[in-house]
This record gives sequence, C-alpha cells and structure tokens, in this order.
Amino acid sequence: METVEDLIRDFSAKLGSIAGEFGTRADQIISSGRVEMQSAPDGPPDLVARARSIVASRKARRKFFPADLFHEPAWEMLMSLFIVYEGEHTMNVKALVSCSDAPATTSQRWIDHLHKSGLIDRVTDTIDRRRIDISLSERGHDAMVRYLSDVVVS
Repeated sequence: METVEDLIRDFSAKLGSIAGEFGTRADQIISSGRVEMQSAPDGPPDLVARARSIVASRKARRKFFPADLFHEPAWEMLMSLFIVYEGEHTMNVKALVSCSDAPATTSQRWIDHLHKSGLIDRVTDTIDRRRIDISLSERGHDAMVRYLSDVVVS
C-alpha cells in the first residue's frame, strides 16, 4: 500500500517529467525559428525561461535518484526568487521555504546566510510584523542574470 509520501514523491516526479518535456519542446520550437524571443528593458525574458528549465530538470532528477543526493536549498531559493523577480518580486518566508525542499530550520539558516551575503533582501511587513518578504537584492539579481546568461541549457 502506498503511503502519502510515496504518492507525493510520484506526483512530484511526474510533474518534473512534464516540466522537463515542456522545456524540451519549447527549446525545439525556439531553435526551429518558429518563435522569436523578445527583449525586455531589464534583460531578455529567455533568462526566466532558462531558470524554469533548470529548475524543472533538477526536479526531474528525483525520478531517477534519491532527492537528498542533490540537496541545495540556497540554490533552489535563489532560482525561485529570480523567477518571481519580474512579477511579484517577493516571496514570503513560508513560500520560499517550500521551494527549497528542506526543513524550515535549515531553510531559515540559508535565508540568513544569503541575506548576510548580500544576495537577498528581507523586509518585515509594517502591519503584520510576523510576515517577512524576501526578494533578490540588486546584487543577487545581477549575479543570477550573469550566471543564466553564461550557462548553456540543453
């Protein structure tokens, strides 16, 4: 009998596979010249697509390998913050912790480390002081743009 954990793991693997397939098909369409990428004022939008593709491929690994082999909560948080940077711009701590696939205490230590490193900003809500919003700092965003511009995704 499957446990809830097994069902969630199976569902996550299937979603990762679908995301990977979607990324592969999107890359094929773009490389065939049927779609031309447009540039935005803050940089090319293909960097967000590239970040999403990297996240999807990292999640797809869980279908073949134990998840703890590739545990990088700080990286998962940076990628998630980059993806939301242009839209919502921030994530609350709870949402960011869920993106990291790590226990809350481990994620909180990484959030503290990323903040001390100047890669993220933390803003406490003035109305509800329990709520803290996290965003990439300008330095963190610039580093992600440089990385994603340099890395080749296949």
